[in-house]
Amino acid sequence: MPKQKKEPSSRVMVWLHRRGENQKQNFLLLIIGAGTFFFGAGIIIWADNSIAPSVEQEIIALAGTLLSLTGVLTALLGYLGLSLFRLIKFFHTD
Repeated sequence: MPKQKKEPSSRVMVWLHRRGENQKQNFLLLIIGAGTFFFGAGIIIWADNSIAPSVEQEIIALAGTLLSLTGVLTALLGYLGLSLFRLIKFFHTD
């Protein structure tokens, strides 16, 4: 008997339930994301204050910006896992 394919919305709900169940991992994502963000922001501030205006300064600042963006997205996933995904899990009944 062939396996039934799950609907995309069903797969998303299963993923949301799993994310909402794992508080420890979500908290770790939040902490790692915040640390990565602040490290990237520190690189931007360091480049602005320590390096003379040049292409090198801009490239370093760009790297800091990308690092900060990665940190924000990681922290957002962790925060949503701690709050919103748990609420979805709580209110969603199958």
